Amino acid sequence: MTPTPAVSVVMPAFNAAQFLDEAVCSILEQTFRDFEFIIVDDGSTDDTARILRKYAKADSRVRVFPQANEGMITALNRGCRLARGRYIARMDADDFSLPHRIERQLEFLEGHPEIGILGTWASRIDENGSVVGDWCLSPNPKVLKWSHFFHVCVIHPTVLMRREVLEKLNFYRPDAIHAEDRDLWLRASAITEFSNVPEILLKFRVWGKSTSRRLGREYKETQINLLALFISEFLKSDVSIEAMARLHGLKLESLGDIRSTAALLERLYCTFLLENSLSSEEHKEISWLVARKLGYLALRALRFSGLEFLLLFNRGLRLDYRLLSPSAILTGLERRRSSNFAR
Repeated sequence: MTPTPAVSVVMPAFNAAQFLDEAVCSILEQTFRDFEFIIVDDGSTDDTARILRKYAKADSRVRVFPQANEGMITALNRGCRLARGRYIARMDADDFSLPHRIERQLEFLEGHPEIGILGTWASRIDENGSVVGDWCLSPNPKVLKWSHFFHVCVIHPTVLMRREVLEKLNFYRPDAIHAEDRDLWLRASAITEFSNVPEILLKFRVWGKSTSRRLGREYKETQINLLALFISEFLKSDVSIEAMARLHGLKLESLGDIRSTAALLERLYCTFLLENSLSSEEHKEISWLVARKLGYLALRALRFSGLEFLLLFNRGLRLDYRLLSPSAILTGLERRRSSNFAR
């Protein structure tokens, strides 16, 4: 009987032939060797099946499971339920894992039993494999807990998860279409903590067929709906979809919108402080994030009222004097121009 591996790598694949060799080889060439590689072929009609058969024949760690085209979530859940390892690593068929990825993540998780879901830093690459930027999320669990309100706290194809956490959550929710990762993170935040290895260990591809690019507005709206429910539960009062869109800078069309968004942001901040025990460094980092958001709202208010700009800017300044740096708000604006939602 085949020994139970420590790690199960789960990768769905649908018409993935273009980058499949690169993705599969990046896993098979990991420095950590004790894993099984579960690949669910979700009804591909291109050369995917032939490529996968080639790897399954050459390496006994590769286990391929073909199915009719049922979508990403069904493929993910099938792969995760088949997993035998104590840990489940995610991988996408158009990405590339660096050689030490699993080794670094496993070492971290075995030294931090309180962390149930662990991501890594990642480089964004284009269709040609050229690096177009880096995504470096905080490794601090409390900062990531705050981040749940605004953006993903771990990058989906970078994660290594404890299988027991997934089982407690009953895996990915079938009706969380276009938001299976965000939905899982929000539900998981009630039972475990998150972190990130502060090292670039994956290259994820941003191109025409990636989910966020392909689905565009529909993708963002699904994320906003999930966050509205999550924040409503956290604040124990209803938060509308429109209020959530404004909180993410999507619909700030009047001075009233800006004022109500600032009030919601500060309410979230105060409630979060009351419900979480933070170190001085954690408090400082989260306060800085809030100050910059208030600075951004102040800039948006400037076209309506100079006085409102000063009032909002002063509220941010009371949280962190670094807001006086001209680059602080400009950096915040630049980030706001890019999407808060990653695939």
